[in-house]
Amino acid sequence: MTVDSTLEQRIDRMLRRDIRVGVTFAIVMWVTLIFVLVVTLRVVDDSTVAVVMAAAAIVLGLFNTASLMSMISRYRHERQHVYGEDIAHLDAQRALRRSAPEASAR
Repeated sequence: MTVDSTLEQRIDRMLRRDIRVGVTFAIVMWVTLIFVLVVTLRVVDDSTVAVVMAAAAIVLGLFNTASLMSMISRYRHERQHVYGEDIAHLDAQRALRRSAPEASAR
């Protein structure tokens, strides 16, 4: 197995994890928005206020979902740059930690 294929596998794994996190955040956000809207609509007597609140919740949810989708799309497009740098830093940290006990033993 070459270094490039290993790097690609690591990048793919990190991208899949970030996609899962983004989708999870979007789902939790929608559940929270719906819950808050339902609870607050119980105390609102004015139908105009209720409609405005519902519209605001929908717009907020749509904008946040669109931003998460855009982030995921950008990460897919720039995957080498975004994740390659992260992996290089993680590998450097790991190497530094491995060499630290050796340096202190001298």
